[in-house]
Amino acid sequence: MSPRKVTSLLGHRHVEMAVLCLGSLLRASAEPLILRLHDDGSLTAQDRERLAADLGEPEIISRREADERVADLLSGRSALAAFRRTNPLALKLIDAVLFAEEELAYCDTDILFLRPFSSLFPQGAGAAFMADRQNAYSVRSWHLLRHHRLCLPRHVNSGLIHFPIAAWDPGLLEWYLSRPEFAFAPVWVEQTAWALLGEKAGCRLFDPEQIRIPEAAERPSEERRTETVALHFVGPVRELLESWAGQAAAGDPRTPVEIGRVAAGRCGVVDLAVTEAGRRLGRL
Repeated sequence: MSPRKVTSLLGHRHVEMAVLCLGSLLRASAEPLILRLHDDGSLTAQDRERLAADLGEPEIISRREADERVADLLSGRSALAAFRRTNPLALKLIDAVLFAEEELAYCDTDILFLRPFSSLFPQGAGAAFMADRQNAYSVRSWHLLRHHRLCLPRHVNSGLIHFPIAAWDPGLLEWYLSRPEFAFAPVWVEQTAWALLGEKAGCRLFDPEQIRIPEAAERPSEERRTETVALHFVGPVRELLESWAGQAAAGDPRTPVEIGRVAAGRCGVVDLAVTEAGRRLGRL
């Protein structure tokens, strides 16, 4: 079986985390995987040596090489070009796709795999994303009423992405990114863009019982070992990663768990309004 190529975006600040988390991905997968890493422009020569030694000599795409590859696509799309200049996560939305072959298999550097698994990125399985605990989007609920092209699935998190390249729509992205009112939360612009693409492509979510975001006070002793395959240590719970590091799958004798997928329902006005209300209450 030929190794499946999995893409990630990486900078100097997160090399240690990438070695831990992407290393756990490679070790836990029942299918052979290899890595393609997109350098955000900050990796040093020492970083590259470390990544080669600890992650099986991954392919590393330099920022200069990526700039050259995307130039033609961006030349007639000013909003996409501006987004790529100002938001580092644009490399995940644009560059990773242009370097992929028929499908993009993507994993963030802050997802720790805790037990053996299989079938995370099966060929031809269609679009799938990780499940978020909320509708973490950069648009407001009332925008869904005003703009019919703004169709979103519920609870998409772009930490894990499996996406058919033929369904990637730069015209839809240009429309979305050209409207400043859709960017009230810059950190979620890229994730919202993926949600738009996913809804159009027919979106599913990786089983949220298997791959999830840990609770704020969750510790390894409380892990549901029979269900949890991986944890995504997003910003608000990043400090928990160190306490979980020793749980990373390495030489685990258990039978690999097949990763499931569930339907992602449509995110309507009420769904997004409930999320907005919850965030407001959380600030009180």
